[in-house]
Amino acid sequence: MDLGLTDKVVVITGGAGAIGSAAAECFLREGCVVILGDCDQNCGEQVVKSLAGEYEGRIYFQYLDLRDEDNIREFVRSIVEVHTGIDSIVNNAAVFYFEQLVEWSTLEPLDEHYRVGLRGPATLVQESWRICERSRSGSIVNVSSVAGHIGEPKAVAYTTIKAAQKGFTLSCAIEMSEFGGWAVSVSPGHTWTPVHQKRASAQGLSRKEYERSQSSIQSTMFGRFLDPEEVAEWIVLAASPVGKHLTGQDIRVTSGIESGGFNRRYETAPVEVQ
Repeated sequence: MDLGLTDKVVVITGGAGAIGSAAAECFLREGCVVILGDCDQNCGEQVVKSLAGEYEGRIYFQYLDLRDEDNIREFVRSIVEVHTGIDSIVNNAAVFYFEQLVEWSTLEPLDEHYRVGLRGPATLVQESWRICERSRSGSIVNVSSVAGHIGEPKAVAYTTIKAAQKGFTLSCAIEMSEFGGWAVSVSPGHTWTPVHQKRASAQGLSRKEYERSQSSIQSTMFGRFLDPEEVAEWIVLAASPVGKHLTGQDIRVTSGIESGGFNRRYETAPVEVQ
């Protein structure tokens, strides 16, 4: 299927991470020009290097700190100056503070999640709309999380912001509609990333062994982590004209964890027929 993305300019925040880099490759396969933004310059440049051989002249990295408003605005201006515009923004960057609220010494974790997960993306979108009207007729994909739907232990800041991102998506969809643009959120479930790989390795477990040891993973329909590429495919679809009429909606790519996936393991006792 032709998704209608050839030569579209796509910006991906958190582009050095597992889902961001997987999305970059998917967009590149569709013929896009991709700019990765991330505060981890070393990892971001490594992602570009790994893809540049096959997609030379179509993949770029630019430093982006979503906590720094001036940096965000300069990031947008430089992209518009070089590439003449922005067609799609994928707000994928995130932070994750793992601790019960009662144990927090300050509320800084909530502020940090807000800056990276909501204020920063809003600034990025605002600046794009202000200096490039073309971006308002394009697409925005906000990468949320199933945690924003069902919650997660020790993740007050994360789940709060992920839930708020869905409201941000609705507002963007409304403001873009008169220009023909659209906004969609994608909420992944538990996804296999280098963090999980490190945890498994530290325990001397293979991926499958680690998955079997995690009750949250066994509560999905398929009993395994999502691969980043499986999430990325939905991000690309949502960003494309094919996904236009999904505007304002949230796509849950969760392997059914919030739909009672645990029921797949429920077995009734055999019934004897008299």
